[in-house]
Amino acid sequence: MHKHNLVWIAIFGVIALLFFRLPQMAARQDAVVNTYSALVEVDALAKQKYVEPIAGDRLVDGAIRGMLRQLDPYSGYIAPDKLPAFERRARGDFIGIGIEVGVRSDRLTVIAPVEGSPAAKAGILPGDVILSIDGRDIENLSVFDAEQLLDGPAGSTLRLRVQHIDQSKPEDLTIVRGPVNMHTVRGFRRDTDGRFEYMIDEANGIGYMRISNFLYNTVRDFDAVLQRLSGQGVKSLIIDLRFNPGGVMQQAVAMVDRFVDDGVILSTVTRRKAVQTYMATDDGTLKDVKLVVLVNEASASSAEIVAGSLQALGRAEIIGERSFGKGSVQHLIHLTESKGAVKLTTAHYRLPDGRIIHRTRKNAHTDSWGVIPDIEISLSDDERRAIRETRRILDLAFADSAPGSQCQQDDTSAHEQPASQPQEPLEVQRDRQLLEALENLRKRIPTRSP
Repeated sequence: MHKHNLVWIAIFGVIALLFFRLPQMAARQDAVVNTYSALVEVDALAKQKYVEPIAGDRLVDGAIRGMLRQLDPYSGYIAPDKLPAFERRARGDFIGIGIEVGVRSDRLTVIAPVEGSPAAKAGILPGDVILSIDGRDIENLSVFDAEQLLDGPAGSTLRLRVQHIDQSKPEDLTIVRGPVNMHTVRGFRRDTDGRFEYMIDEANGIGYMRISNFLYNTVRDFDAVLQRLSGQGVKSLIIDLRFNPGGVMQQAVAMVDRFVDDGVILSTVTRRKAVQTYMATDDGTLKDVKLVVLVNEASASSAEIVAGSLQALGRAEIIGERSFGKGSVQHLIHLTESKGAVKLTTAHYRLPDGRIIHRTRKNAHTDSWGVIPDIEISLSDDERRAIRETRRILDLAFADSAPGSQCQQDDTSAHEQPASQPQEPLEVQRDRQLLEALENLRKRIPTRSP
């Protein structure tokens, strides 16, 4: 057949296809118009008749935020001018007060303050309910929008009204925003030079690492400490994820992979039941290191992935209290034509045993959410306060640094200790959960035959 004839046949084919699909396309276009006609009409009316001029895309921004707020507390819209700060925050390099928030019983609740942050120094506690931000009522505010209000330029002040879990009256706090130091791998005390110590029981080869968040550099620092502990003959390890609000999911998966050589570590499940699976690898796996993981109700998201996956795979004993129950996946999706981005919940985490971490209204009164410890030890408010105070003094005694590096003394705290006086171990503070972890690992040490 002649080439020109083939071209004409192709053209007629395309035209026929367009005529065939035209009714469907028209129907979809009509559906879009019908759905959003009221929105367009309100936008036009407001711009024509509102008592004051309306600048720019203010109404469009508000409409997008309102739509996403109807989905869940963790989805939201980032305007173009806010994107750089948002992306810096995700990398752990941001200015703010340093808290992670979630929703519990329909109230904006502090999961945990970042240890050493302005919020921690001001006395913000895990479980505190935020009642207002700079005088603004936040009853119907999403987690995402609240986070936008909490961040701001260095040196600016933020007024919070909070309801502490152990007090009857709300407290008004004024907090100065500043750099939030996000070194996330810490030990149980410091030596006289300010370096963290990680071998908590040298005689029995038991190491200890406190992970405060999961950021893009967490596993790098975790590996550095593992290498240091391996050189000291570590046989067992306590991973303390208490008061850890989570963070980067891939870092949690990588941490689990350090101790598991085969099988599924985590799956994410979408609304269409599409599953993305993260598998363990055998590269550099520490198969013989015994593990205990500490969790509490302020352990969330990526912290729950580490604890739940190691538990489901039979790799670690979990000690402490039931975790927070935040197991949803948010993706940052950039809009076309530089119109900002949306942070959208797209999936839920599923552990190797099939359990979903996320707490919903449907499963809130069941055992099918969060991480339930193998050995449950509930602490009193006074015990929790003592642990937080020990950590606060420990973290403020010296300026933070990467694991194993030299630290400089921090003169910003009235509670700092002289460099010549190392901090007392956490076990001296009568931390019953940590003491149970130590005892658990000591019992698992093989006895030598005479």
